[in-house]
Amino acid sequence: MKYSKQELYQGEISRCRRLYRGFENLEPFLSNTFQAVFLFFETVEDREGILEKVSFDRNKARSRLKNGESMEINPTIQTKALVQILNELGHAVIRISPELKASIKNFQNILGNFQEKSKERVTREEVWKLKDLVLAEGVLARDMATFLFTLALSAIYRFNLEAVSKGLRTDLWEGGNCALCGEKPHFGLLRSEDGAKVLECWLCSTQWVHTRIKCPFCSNTEQEKMGFFTVEDNDGCRVQFCKKCGCYYKLFDTRKIAGENIFLPVHNLATLSYDLLAREEGFKAGSGLEWVNKGEKPELDD
Repeated sequence: MKYSKQELYQGEISRCRRLYRGFENLEPFLSNTFQAVFLFFETVEDREGILEKVSFDRNKARSRLKNGESMEINPTIQTKALVQILNELGHAVIRISPELKASIKNFQNILGNFQEKSKERVTREEVWKLKDLVLAEGVLARDMATFLFTLALSAIYRFNLEAVSKGLRTDLWEGGNCALCGEKPHFGLLRSEDGAKVLECWLCSTQWVHTRIKCPFCSNTEQEKMGFFTVEDNDGCRVQFCKKCGCYYKLFDTRKIAGENIFLPVHNLATLSYDLLAREEGFKAGSGLEWVNKGEKPELDD
């Protein structure tokens, strides 16, 4: 079975190559790691059982969303499968960056210990604690740890919850966090047909329309306390920020990018330099995802 996002990913690689200067340096890394994800889903046994089955009463879900309450779906994850996909991603990193072999080996040792000591299924919170342990042990840099864990988790959630997400009445939802799983967004898009702001959950891919002049993190609607910046010669990606809470997120303008069905996770990774610039300006990621390392400086084009 082919991973449902593989075709979208392959199309986005060529699009990002045209859009973002310097992307060719990142392309081999993304190609190897995403291919590892695709291979995992093609070969893993009981792929539908990796994530605990999710079901809910649609009428109750509708009432909950209308009342401003996210579904807060937090299914458990099969520990063996989680460790397997993270191991596969580690091997992919070594293929493109052999100098990281020792670090990845230590990372995989931690994964082995985690699987040995954990129950058959773990919660999302336990997975984040594992990431924190990896960082505390100094095994991986923060940006690499964030990349590996978010890619693994989002692949598992997207594969298993896509149908559930599409059946949710997100048109009733006006919150800043995900209507399905409750995560805070890191990116979104400006819709080509009407310029509406559509946020996308980095974890489960749920999309919802959000008020254009409103911060998804603190609900600020004071226009003078919000703004955005772009990078010279590429206004397809906006870094939206709020001075009230000091948070930022990224919006990809599909009117500038020229294309439908954009696979936003690839664009997010292609524009990590924008995250660096946001931090240089004193803003933090409202999603809580730290894609850059402490003390890292943005590489600006001449």
